[in-house]
Amino acid sequence: MREDNRMDSQFLEFWGNYLLAAAKGQKQLEDLNQWIRQGFSGFEELTAMLKKFYGIDAPRNSDADSTNAWQNAAADFQSSLDAYLTLMGLIPQEKYRALEKKYAALQNKVAELADTIKVLRNLLAEKGTYQGETTKVFQDLVNRQAEAFETLMQNISAVDKDKE
Repeated sequence: MREDNRMDSQFLEFWGNYLLAAAKGQKQLEDLNQWIRQGFSGFEELTAMLKKFYGIDAPRNSDADSTNAWQNAAADFQSSLDAYLTLMGLIPQEKYRALEKKYAALQNKVAELADTIKVLRNLLAEKGTYQGETTKVFQDLVNRQAEAFETLMQNISAVDKDKE
């Protein structure tokens, strides 16, 4: 399978001839889609055309090289078809479905994270309330201690005045 997104010359020659033939009717496009979905089998005319332009023989059960050549040609063809569709601004259905699933999963993740943020904000708000109450209680304590200290100082002053 080709790693780059370029189309090989055999694909272009095959595709050019196919498009010329496709002008004869929509049925051929439907046949091409079915042929690809069936793993490049079931439509002997298309299979023969692919073999012709890629210079390969039909795979034989006992011939591993022939089978590998067929698999490589099919992979190169599929890769080139994907590149061609990309140039036209289209994406294969499999990629679209994969992106759709990924998008749905990300939407779920975003919803979960939004819920988590909401819970954390609520906890922070509650914690802030407790901190405010704690500060108020502490301030009341400081005020009572200051009053008690003032009362103590007044009592000490009163005792000192009585001694005099």
